[in-house]
Amino acid sequence: MAPAPGINRIVLVHGAAHGAWCWEVLTPILMSYGHEVQTLDLPGLGDDATPPANVHLADYVERIVGILKSRDAPALLLGHSMGGVPVSQAAENAREHVARVVYLTAVSPQSGDSMGSLPLMEHPQSASRALRPSSIEGAVEFDPAMAEEVFYNRCTPDIVRRATARLRPQAAAPIREPVVLSHDRYGRIPKSYIVCTDDQAFPVSAQHWICDRSSIQRKRSIDSDHSPFFSAPHELAKIIHEEASAGDDA
Repeated sequence: MAPAPGINRIVLVHGAAHGAWCWEVLTPILMSYGHEVQTLDLPGLGDDATPPANVHLADYVERIVGILKSRDAPALLLGHSMGGVPVSQAAENAREHVARVVYLTAVSPQSGDSMGSLPLMEHPQSASRALRPSSIEGAVEFDPAMAEEVFYNRCTPDIVRRATARLRPQAAAPIREPVVLSHDRYGRIPKSYIVCTDDQAFPVSAQHWICDRSSIQRKRSIDSDHSPFFSAPHELAKIIHEEASAGDDA
């Protein structure tokens, strides 16, 4: 297929405890639209073996910036869930390589925010109900017995089984560490948000609150759980393609 109009390159960044594996269904669908798709494992997650105690937000950002700078073409940079925080800092640091930021049921921070500083996990229907201490130094983890209820409530049993088996302890430091964003760099990048309407990890009210306090130009919605890349991949791909086709127009 010929290259898609607008932004042809898409960089996908996963959320807490996940890895690049979570995009395995979505990626070929986006490629069928003509997009180049790049994914990555954040340090300490997916197949990356970095011990969580050694992982900081700067390490996440460095990994994302490295991917952004690996090609000349500016990218649509998408962050899922916790991934919205390092995506924002990476967009600030590598402004010239980012044409649009898309937040998928994600944290869209203001300068000085960290994920832990925002009142997002206090809701009884948030992912916090599945958090538990980890035996791994410097990490927290999600109870695998609650993964379906929290992350994959609209996914098939096979996907639930395979995804749950690949969850890893989440480094704690990147959750506490703040971003530093400027109006002249991050602030000038067009931004979109995709609200997931049956999200049991990141309550819908929190998603709308994030949008209201952030510089989001377009808000979209998808009828899905926290993991539309598994439960509604064609619908999600269509929205991402439409956002990419809008180019860098605000």
